[in-house]
Amino acid sequence: MKRLVIYPLLVIVMVMIAAQPTTAQVRFGVRGGLTLGKLKFDRDMISSDNRVGWSGGVLLDLNIPVLGLGIEASALYTHRNNRLADHDRVYKRDYLDIPVYARYRLSLPAVQQIVAPLVFTGPDFSILFSDNGPVSYKSKKTYMSWDVGGGVDLFQRLRITLTYGLGMSRAMEYVDSEYHGDQVHGKDNHWTLSAAVLF
Repeated sequence: MKRLVIYPLLVIVMVMIAAQPTTAQVRFGVRGGLTLGKLKFDRDMISSDNRVGWSGGVLLDLNIPVLGLGIEASALYTHRNNRLADHDRVYKRDYLDIPVYARYRLSLPAVQQIVAPLVFTGPDFSILFSDNGPVSYKSKKTYMSWDVGGGVDLFQRLRITLTYGLGMSRAMEYVDSEYHGDQVHGKDNHWTLSAAVLF
């Protein structure tokens, strides 16, 4: 768990140090969004339905104007919902998400002050706060996904993005006594539509 927190922070510090000679611009902001997640299990005996969740938090945006490259890192409180096929209730989980993205922003000379498209990718580290899963379901304390996405900066203040997160490590496991205690593992894949205001 400590590594999942330390690694993204080290990446941010290293990029900020390396970017100083190139007159990098550092800004802070707040972000909120809606998530649509699906748990994908390694066996067909369990399925889950998509349910809408939400996220909110702060971000650090480092931009190298000449190259159009940058780093974006966030700390987000994220609430995920899934309805499991073998239970009537919604499976709820709360996380601290720490996504760290490498970003490219396209600067169009005529309109870059108004609109600037961007693409990004990078790891998303998740640390579990709480869950309400049945006894047979056990959420992992930490897991990682890999995010890819795109969006647009409007008036250099408002950032609208759509992100897809592909689960890279196990988010939960299910132990079924009918299968002699055999474990079924699930990964968390999700879409996130978010808006951020940069200062």
